Amino acid sequence: MAYQIRWYNRQKTVVLQQYSDDVTKDDLYKMARESADMLKSVSHTVHLIIDERSVDNMLTTTDMQFLEKMVPPNQGAVVVVVAEHKLKYKSIVQGMGNKIAPHAFAKETVFVSSREKAQAYLQQHYAIVFDDVVLK
Repeated sequence: MAYQIRWYNRQKTVVLQQYSDDVTKDDLYKMARESADMLKSVSHTVHLIIDERSVDNMLTTTDMQFLEKMVPPNQGAVVVVVAEHKLKYKSIVQGMGNKIAPHAFAKETVFVSSREKAQAYLQQHYAIVFDDVVLK
């Protein structure tokens, strides 16, 4: 499998989505479905950390429209981890995504260069607790 998806804390308030370097579009669609199912399994807000450092994901309009349909109402902030040199590019793609898929892209999306920065963002803005046992 070209991705991993799991709860990132015991409170089930964060889901980690992580791609490997051989990810396909089918993997993207499967992970979006799995993520939506995980979020739907709880009633509270769930934030996402999406680690894209090992891939170059080029989303088409069709991909964005699919992701739009998958967003559950309890999805919170999306923190995307990308290589430092891709931060500006990802911000531009985010702007385009806002027009095509406003629910998938218009909610709070933040781009950071490490998983530690993603955790720090969620801790600072949402008081999310991360447990060492779950993170290992």
